[in-house]
Amino acid sequence: MKPTVRRIVTSILCLVVVIILNFLLPRMMPGDPVLMLTGIDEDAISQAQYEMYKEKLGLDRPLIEQFADYISDLSGGNLGYSYHYKDTVANIMAQRVPATLQVAIPTIIISSLCALFLGYITGYRKNSKLDTLLTSSFIVVHAVPSFLLAMIMVTVFAYHLGWFPLGGLSSIRVPDSAFLAFLDRLKHLVLPVTTLTIASVPGKYLLLRNITAAAKDDKYVIYARARGLSEKRIIFVHILRNTVQPFITMVGLNVGFIIAGSMIIENIFSINGMGTLIYQATSSRDFPTLQGCLFITALAVVIANIITDIICVAIDPKVRYGVYESD
Repeated sequence: MKPTVRRIVTSILCLVVVIILNFLLPRMMPGDPVLMLTGIDEDAISQAQYEMYKEKLGLDRPLIEQFADYISDLSGGNLGYSYHYKDTVANIMAQRVPATLQVAIPTIIISSLCALFLGYITGYRKNSKLDTLLTSSFIVVHAVPSFLLAMIMVTVFAYHLGWFPLGGLSSIRVPDSAFLAFLDRLKHLVLPVTTLTIASVPGKYLLLRNITAAAKDDKYVIYARARGLSEKRIIFVHILRNTVQPFITMVGLNVGFIIAGSMIIENIFSINGMGTLIYQATSSRDFPTLQGCLFITALAVVIANIITDIICVAIDPKVRYGVYESD
């Protein structure tokens, strides 16, 4: 089996494991599964309601039949019903996902470009003053919790300086003009996107800086210089092609970090996205909503990993033929 196909199969198997755990957890945790899946307190439910919910959720049937129904619902796009919100989980998430994407997508793009540019420059100029300054700074930033970073950004730039709004994705009175409404949305996105970008750049930067610094002294670079190739060709053809593959892989893995980090960022900046939904569902013991969020998050990470594998194959044929594995 080719390495790329093997990684895709592994990603799909990981998703299958998540689906199985997602199904089993509410049924295996201490407590009554009916109360877990409805989020209703034991004192607030009558015996008749209990029996109704038990039958409606299929908990009166064998576990294998419940799992078959769960898989059937997932394949049909049915993520369950939230008794807390009185709506389907799919509808609830459809209202929240756009807000999260407006923060996550710019963060992924900006953080990746910044890490690529800065990491490549400092890696190629290893031990320079710029390398020492940036690497030391990013190590310190990497140790700062994202919630603390978000609170600093809000306190300094929103509360004291008043340059940006304190939270939300739009003003109370949205401008009638489409262009002004767009600028208003951008102004609200600056702080959360900047915060999450600062939190996610260091890991990617340090990876690219280290592999670029190591590649600079590799044999193929020394041989390329001996052949009289220009520094630009060595940098952009030889070194970049050999260092960008692990970087792209990390960008795919970073999707999960950004989604997880958005839960904290969204709560601090009062953004009604997936992160806020997960927090609210946890507080209200809304397991159907938590199950839906976990499944969609895992699915997003798996898809991101598959896309990055395909990109890596397109960029570097050695990945396609498994040269890295044989080495």
